[in-house]
Amino acid sequence: MGPRNSKEAAAAARQYYAWIEYQDPSKLPDFMNDPRLEVGLPRMLPGVVLHASLSLIGVICQKARLWALLGPLARLRIRTDWLSYEPRQCGYNAAYTRLGLAELKRGNTNAAIACLQESARVWPCPHSTSFGLRTALAQKLEKVPEANAAAQEYLQLAKEFRV
Repeated sequence: MGPRNSKEAAAAARQYYAWIEYQDPSKLPDFMNDPRLEVGLPRMLPGVVLHASLSLIGVICQKARLWALLGPLARLRIRTDWLSYEPRQCGYNAAYTRLGLAELKRGNTNAAIACLQESARVWPCPHSTSFGLRTALAQKLEKVPEANAAAQEYLQLAKEFRV
């Protein structure tokens, strides 16, 4: 349902910015025409409550450095992304960033790299194009030699989202 890679995500971000600039409702970006992204109220309400709760608890766990709890919370957020008001967008990015940080703290660099790469496979939304993609994991992985290339690719994508 999301972009296949960071190049497709970057292209979608450029398309999104062009749409915002010209405000032509008849020319929605291609990804916005996907019927799977349409969310009804019965699906959205429980998703908003669940994801807001998971986000709040996740922020608390991250600040308190409770990495053992942060991983399972992030996994639950990822598994329930289909309930999101904006599937495969900023919440998905944030959840994979948190999961990657938890994996990195556990010493699992390969899993953290995989999380970083998956967190890049998101569609642009008002939040990610205003505030950008989460870069905390990429900044940490930038210092790890085997992860540097993936971190650089992600940071380049993050720039595309904040044109």
